[in-house]
Amino acid sequence: MESPEHHPLVLADRLALLVDAIDGYAIFMLDTDGFVLTWNSGAHRIKGYTADEIVGSHFSRFYVPEDIAAGKPDRELATALRDGQYREEGWRVRRDGTRFWASVLITAIVDATGRHEGFAKVTRDDTDRLIASQRDRQLELLAERDRISRGMTSTVVHEIYTATLVLHSALSITAEPDVASRIREVIDDLDRTVRRIRDVVVDTDPGPDAPLHL
Repeated sequence: MESPEHHPLVLADRLALLVDAIDGYAIFMLDTDGFVLTWNSGAHRIKGYTADEIVGSHFSRFYVPEDIAAGKPDRELATALRDGQYREEGWRVRRDGTRFWASVLITAIVDATGRHEGFAKVTRDDTDRLIASQRDRQLELLAERDRISRGMTSTVVHEIYTATLVLHSALSITAEPDVASRIREVIDDLDRTVRRIRDVVVDTDPGPDAPLHL
């Protein structure tokens, strides 16, 4: 005789309780046409809808308008039905209209005879991971820009310094007062240019704690 605790209905109830207790993931079922059948606490937390608000609605409500217009939700279900699963990352919409970066897995559900019964959908909010990745990329770009800027500055300053040395040599051998005066003016101009270049480099260095625009 089958133990009561191993009865299929008891196991199904326990599984439902377990799924509802997982609040880090939106886990819910869709019927064969994409309408929401179940809703766990994670789905409520991530997407903002209560079960009463969303059960019976089409899952396309979670997609951005441009994806809905392009028929993306239906294509995803068709792909999951054809291949068994559909997986992607992309923008989704919460109840309040804000967007979040979602990691999505849609699995086609079939019975023992192969008859299609619907879909299981699991969604994770990966917005924080996306922001961290973008920040890392921006830091890399800033570091590369800084490296190029400092390299170019060093080259320009070196060339100006070389030109200044040549002018000093010319100044030491010229006997013409007017020429000497003009050379000194050019040397002073070059010195001021070098100082301005160095000041600009210092002023535009964002430093490691500068805010980034993501």
